[in-house]
Amino acid sequence: MNGRRAFNISFSVFSWAILGILTAYISVIVLTLLLRVEGSSYGDTLLSGRSFSTIRLSVICATIASVLALFFALPIGYLLARKSFRGKNLVDTLLDIPIILSPVAMGTALLVLLGSDPGRFFEDNIVSFTFATRGIVLAQFSIVVALAIRSLKAVFEQIDPRYEDVAYFLGCNRWQTFLTVSLPLAKSGIVASFILAWARAIGEFGATITVAGAVRGKTETIPSAIYLGLADVDIQETLVYVLLLIFVAVVVLMAVRLLTARAVR
Repeated sequence: MNGRRAFNISFSVFSWAILGILTAYISVIVLTLLLRVEGSSYGDTLLSGRSFSTIRLSVICATIASVLALFFALPIGYLLARKSFRGKNLVDTLLDIPIILSPVAMGTALLVLLGSDPGRFFEDNIVSFTFATRGIVLAQFSIVVALAIRSLKAVFEQIDPRYEDVAYFLGCNRWQTFLTVSLPLAKSGIVASFILAWARAIGEFGATITVAGAVRGKTETIPSAIYLGLADVDIQETLVYVLLLIFVAVVVLMAVRLLTARAVR
């Protein structure tokens, strides 16, 4: 008994020590960035016309990509959570490919697709994506849609299907049940899924630069600005953009945690 008590105490100390080490490690990284940036650099970078253009483009593209991702993820996540069908495991696996692939690999695959005969016809006659702002949206959507599907599938799996059965019993069809029962019950999870997809989209770099490039004033997002700043050896500007992404990440993660806690209650 004493041995088990000693083990429990030792394990607790070990766990707290590991937590403290990792928390300190990440805190030191952020603190080092904060101390490295000169005070005037924030204003010089964030108040410049180029910065406004970069941030605006990042926010607009990430929002459009996340809305599109949610449009596809809602019915797909619901279907995967509620239905069993032939080939479901294969479909589920295929949908996870954007998560497994590195963003650069995904961007390369998109570039090859757009360079194929059907892709060139589409770009020449319908809409062009390569090295254009629309390419940013396409790249971000391709990366975040799988994440949105995974999170929404988990959300719908946590909803008791008996609520939907009651709606069916009362005469509601599938559309009415989905809109009036399933969606309201999943509201917090849907908002959290959108926020996560948006945060992932605004920080996306590999697929974006492969498909849309990093042209100043045209296809320059915040991650692209970090890349260009490093290329120009402009460390102060680069670090300001890095801290901006960290700020966005902290705000987004806190919002998701609050929404998740509210959904659990």
